Amino acid sequence: MGGYGSGSQGRWGAMPTTGEYKSIDIRWLKKHENLTPGTWASLSWSCGGEPNGNIGFRMEEDTMTLTYKHRSRNDDPWEDIEQVIRFDRTPCYFGGFRKWFLCPKCWRRVALLYLGGKRFFCRHCYNLAYNSQQEGEIDRMMRKTSKILKRLGVEDIESILFKPKGMHQRTFDRLRWEADEADGRAWGIMGRRFGIV
Repeated sequence: MGGYGSGSQGRWGAMPTTGEYKSIDIRWLKKHENLTPGTWASLSWSCGGEPNGNIGFRMEEDTMTLTYKHRSRNDDPWEDIEQVIRFDRTPCYFGGFRKWFLCPKCWRRVALLYLGGKRFFCRHCYNLAYNSQQEGEIDRMMRKTSKILKRLGVEDIESILFKPKGMHQRTFDRLRWEADEADGRAWGIMGRRFGIV
């Protein structure tokens, strides 16, 4: 729902969003056990099921070295890029530590770096907004409804009949009410916007 123009993404001068750029997430790397020093691997992206980019990386104790090709425009020649990303660490409550990227431009501690140009930097350096910051109220309500439906394991509002196994009845009742409320608000806004209500 919503479509082009319903939120800020269709407005002239809207900030570009993080969802428009390739990113590297340190949490994903950790989950897939790629932060171990000595690891050589690659990351790839796709768009609509088609390959959309690929980079190689090498892990060391305090750095990650990226190797990839870049070109500014389709008719430009490819350029070989090697970029070193430094890590920072913060202690965890129950021992150990958590690794973070240090943005190579502003030295901010971040979990995600974006390829908004030739090199990977944080969203602040590329002046990127989160996708949700560009949404209108209809989009927010529809996203909230969709998130609840996914949690309940159903396709649509009418399918919310039975509590998922292991979920407390009070939690189920609250989620069902929140989904109905968000869905109703979205339809109400659309109705007023198009003069149906």
